[in-house]
Amino acid sequence: MLQEWLASQIAHLQSLDLGLEDGQFQLMSHCTERTSAAASIAQWLQVFSALGQTLSHQNLGCCGMAGTYGHETANLETSRQIYQLSWQKIVSNSDAAKRLVATGYSCRSQVKRMDATQIPHPLQALLKQLRTG
Repeated sequence: MLQEWLASQIAHLQSLDLGLEDGQFQLMSHCTERTSAAASIAQWLQVFSALGQTLSHQNLGCCGMAGTYGHETANLETSRQIYQLSWQKIVSNSDAAKRLVATGYSCRSQVKRMDATQIPHPLQALLKQLRTG
């Protein structure tokens, strides 16, 4: 996975003098990733830290999409209810929403569908920092 490779490059990332603005982000990780690749959270934290960025992990449940489950008409209401249990509270907080990043494509799709908000992937947030820094 991308974060595994980036984490293996920590020494190099730390040696770069990029002059990045201090960014503070909140990671919303894909539920499957949290359970089957738990190390990925720590790897993202390491990568952001190596680039002088602050990343905290939001301890959330499933976004309700569960791959394609939430796209199925018969599952829409259940998908919406699952999203409302934890994700919606954070996404609807306008201050927090500006700093959110999400690893799962389905999670980002769910946020866009339920709250009409686009949340970047962690790498997209880092690239934006590089472009503005």
